[in-house]
Amino acid sequence: MNEAETQPVKPKDLRALVHDMGHWRHAPESGVNLVIVSVSSSLPEAKRTPPLIAQIAEGTAAIAAKRAGFCYQVSSCDFAIMAKLPETALIAMVRDLKVDMLRTIERNFPGSFGAIDQSRLVLSYDLVNNYRSAADRVAKYAEIAQRAVADADVGNKQLRPLTTADIKNVMKAYEKFGTDKFIKAFVRTQDVMLDIPGKPPESVLREYFISMDLLRKPLFIDVEMRGSGRLFNEFTLVLDQILLQAFNQMHTTGERCSINLNVESVFTEAFEGFIEATPPAVLEQVVFEFRQSNIVENFDEFQVARGLIKSKGAHIAVDQIFPQTVGLVDLDYIGASIAKIHWRNGAEDILKERERAIKYLIDCNVVPVLIRVDHERAIEVGQRMGINMFQGFLIDQKLGHKPNQGT
Repeated sequence: MNEAETQPVKPKDLRALVHDMGHWRHAPESGVNLVIVSVSSSLPEAKRTPPLIAQIAEGTAAIAAKRAGFCYQVSSCDFAIMAKLPETALIAMVRDLKVDMLRTIERNFPGSFGAIDQSRLVLSYDLVNNYRSAADRVAKYAEIAQRAVADADVGNKQLRPLTTADIKNVMKAYEKFGTDKFIKAFVRTQDVMLDIPGKPPESVLREYFISMDLLRKPLFIDVEMRGSGRLFNEFTLVLDQILLQAFNQMHTTGERCSINLNVESVFTEAFEGFIEATPPAVLEQVVFEFRQSNIVENFDEFQVARGLIKSKGAHIAVDQIFPQTVGLVDLDYIGASIAKIHWRNGAEDILKERERAIKYLIDCNVVPVLIRVDHERAIEVGQRMGINMFQGFLIDQKLGHKPNQGT
């Protein structure tokens, strides 16, 4: 790649990035990385103001120029950098981008850390190993741009915040459709695959969930879900209630299965009814998944919930363990049987640093599962560390399942 200007310039556009990636593909060069700076994935729309985006654009362009890379604006508020960098310099650039963005956001909106999804803030792709994933991401930006043009033609409506009426409408839809129709329309499954080298892969756990994408289309397609705070928590509690009420019509096989819950939902009438209606032999095959952050925030209540769940013969999984937080919580101490660890771009190096923590999990008979798996590399990295269970879109393909709508 040609050396960029030493002074930051205005970012190029999406079309230029597509051109430059196509040029690289015809003449691949090692060490070239695509780094995505995603404001749209990490910050509520109400806070993506023109002054904030302009400052982030300036900061991103300056960091790109410092690393002899090229900067692109790929959407109204997202940016990309294409640069040839050794690994240490890439790590430093990603760090600099995160620090610059967090400082800029805090300067414009003091006290906003709780509303920022920092796991999605900056993503990097090594084009030699991850060109397809990088190209898919760029293609999605192109689709968004095309959709924006189409929406403008019909007068696109601005997204509104989630309301209590939206939450009530979900329960009304459940009551109106009835359990069977609601399950068929909105409940989806995703299997966990056991993949031991030398043996055929097999499904060992089926997760049931209500698809947020499918719910949005008929009920609240014009709602901005990110940054809804307390109301979003109330919304997930309603989804918990529906899953618990629908479980015995939804789960009609004897296979091991899991459902996601909030800790608070264990103390509801819906959970009590679920326990009474579910035979002990079925309960022994059920895994309740709780988010790691939800457990930490409500630990006293979780301890009580854990005792109740285990007294019924059911099991506990800890969900949404991000690579940086592996080992942060003693999962053996809290009584977990399964640890669900997110795979994402950049996870490989972080997981290597957490290898001792993963070994500790395995030694304590807590089964690690690598989730959000969309690339063979995740399976290779996981198996090197003793992880043999995986979940994600790639796993759906391997098991011959049709792609599910995400949550």
